[in-house]
Amino acid sequence: MKSIVVPALLLLLTACGTRTEIVRVNVPDVRVNPEQGAVVVVTPVRDQRPAEFLSKIPASERANNVGGEIRHGNGFKLALETETAADKTREIMIQALRNMGYRTADRCEAECLRLDASMNEFAVKMPFNFWRAAGWAQQMVADVAVDVTVHDRDRTRTFTAKGHGTNVFQVVSRENWEIALERAVRDFTQNFKQGMAGQEAATRTGTADNAVN
Repeated sequence: MKSIVVPALLLLLTACGTRTEIVRVNVPDVRVNPEQGAVVVVTPVRDQRPAEFLSKIPASERANNVGGEIRHGNGFKLALETETAADKTREIMIQALRNMGYRTADRCEAECLRLDASMNEFAVKMPFNFWRAAGWAQQMVADVAVDVTVHDRDRTRTFTAKGHGTNVFQVVSRENWEIALERAVRDFTQNFKQGMAGQEAATRTGTADNAVN
């Protein structure tokens, strides 16, 4: 069986043309927006993924693309069904904030935090590795990376939240792409929360310093 893995994978990427696969990206731990808590506005996320990543994807499809593997004009391109990758990133960040006790809003009525974000990476790939393929252990690899700037009155703080996920697969399928993406999104969510916790700590320190002064 193992002896046919490499030819089979190569055949998938050289004899099928380019196929679009619709994938789901679930938002972890969905909860309702708290009625109380510090208010935060998350502005629309900017899609700053590098041009070379999306160069093989038609311009009309790039906003919804979340990876795939295309070689010599053949392979797979993955797309979200109804949302852009930037919109999905914003949705994930909003839910993470709600889980931390923040109340999210579309605009600021009084005092609030404002988050600006640039998405630098949001994709799953299937990089070929001869030895992994020969050992029936080929991987799908997903990564998410977002630069976040938090505006708190006259203070500004920036951090980068990242997420990484892998999935060892035997069959190239929608479900296997989604497993890798889900793991990266969960890792990103935890990393984003840690970045926001650092923002909270910096705010408390600044408040204490002002009180001393």
